[in-house]
Amino acid sequence: MDRLPPEGKYSVNSLERPATPMTMTSLLATTLDAVGTAQFDAFMRGSPFAAYQQDRAWAELAPRTGVQDYLYFTMQRDGALIGAAVIRRTRLAPGTWLGTVQRGPVVHAAAAMETVLRALIDTARDAGCCSLQLSPRVRGRDMPIMAEAMRATGFVPLPEARQPLHSTTGIVWLDKPEEAVLAGFKQRGRRQLKAAEKAGVSVRMATTPDDVASYQRILDDFRAAKRDYDMGGLLGAPAQAALIAQLGGAMLLAELDGQVIGGHAFVRQGDEAIWLSLATSSDLPAIPRSYPLLWEGMRAARTLGCIGYDLAGMALGEPRDEGEANRMQFKNAFAPTRRIMPPMQVAALKPLRHAVFFGARQLYRDSALRKRVAAWRGGDRRAG
Repeated sequence: MDRLPPEGKYSVNSLERPATPMTMTSLLATTLDAVGTAQFDAFMRGSPFAAYQQDRAWAELAPRTGVQDYLYFTMQRDGALIGAAVIRRTRLAPGTWLGTVQRGPVVHAAAAMETVLRALIDTARDAGCCSLQLSPRVRGRDMPIMAEAMRATGFVPLPEARQPLHSTTGIVWLDKPEEAVLAGFKQRGRRQLKAAEKAGVSVRMATTPDDVASYQRILDDFRAAKRDYDMGGLLGAPAQAALIAQLGGAMLLAELDGQVIGGHAFVRQGDEAIWLSLATSSDLPAIPRSYPLLWEGMRAARTLGCIGYDLAGMALGEPRDEGEANRMQFKNAFAPTRRIMPPMQVAALKPLRHAVFFGARQLYRDSALRKRVAAWRGGDRRAG
């Protein structure tokens, strides 16, 4: 493993716990050697809490700014990995940075989370991190264990208006015969699928570079038409295809009379699939194509052995605007099971620097967001 550049010279931190004969060793690095890479990948992909944002493939492909890069954290107990994380580092000032762990850190046992968090805090602080944000992908009976681990180590939820990730989503269960999955949809969903079939909409896999380029054109058209929809963190179609190639999943195209009119991509994480993107062209608004795209994505995921399909976000309460209301109507047509996950949490690793830099960053982001929304509402199509 390569150590961090000079600003992170304290990245390696070996922790001896006198109360136990076990040796705990934590490491923060910019790159991993061949052995470390194999161990990291196997650990991340084999966890019941696996998430694509916690895979090296995501760190290599994710969009970033000039002040961002990605770090790899690992923690071993007696030579065996018990926790790991992909951390996005955002430099706030020389020697000071914000760490963001989307859907992590990753463990194999919920009971290990507190130990892993304490090591992560110590190691990141030594490397110059003043503020650490994280939100492990956990649900069900393991969630209280991890929630208590975060509370015990000083993490508190970010305000709702500043949450960068959804904490409520919908799961369509695929672990039953295909006919039973389809029968479980609401009447609206089944009706829209029949209407798409009657209109002549077909869905196929994107398998060639030209197919990927076609989906990129759809994404560009969708982005131009939906200025109120945040697509800032979305991978382009080529990067989505590369992520799918490494983790599993599929990219699909909807066609009508030989013309591509929509696309959908999902990626595998553990035993589930999760929606990466879904976009349709702005013409032919009366012809349903989102419904067959999502249904064919579910069928493909089921063929891959996935037991659930994550719709990547659901409104917790009433929709905030017409766009969200339309998205919820679409997703609810597939009768998903609601899943609650922890919101993004933050801890001040260096309280004074956290108060100065993290607070200033949040004020700047809030101000920039307000300006983009005001410009969009005022009709400036270039904004956002």
